[in-house]
Amino acid sequence: MTRVIDNLLQNAAKFTATGSITVCCEKDDRERRFHILVADTGIGIVPDKQEWVFDRFTKVDSFKPGSGIGLYLCRLIVTRLGGAIRVCPDYRAGCCIEITLPY
Repeated sequence: MTRVIDNLLQNAAKFTATGSITVCCEKDDRERRFHILVADTGIGIVPDKQEWVFDRFTKVDSFKPGSGIGLYLCRLIVTRLGGAIRVCPDYRAGCCIEITLPY
């Protein structure tokens, strides 16, 4: 999970020239789930690319540094832990990535 959070924070920093980056954690005892949100006020991800960004070697901006495997690795790790990761579709202030894990 350290790798996942690190990748998400690096992406948020890379695409947020000004504004803020927020990390929130919440434990849901009723559903026995742990939710982690990493939100920023950066450039965001257009709706038709919100699933595509988790594919291997994909980049929202080809002019930014990176190999395009960060979000792919995040999904791989989270999925192997029995969880899910997605771009929050209703967030419009930039980008928000949500992780849901069982506990």
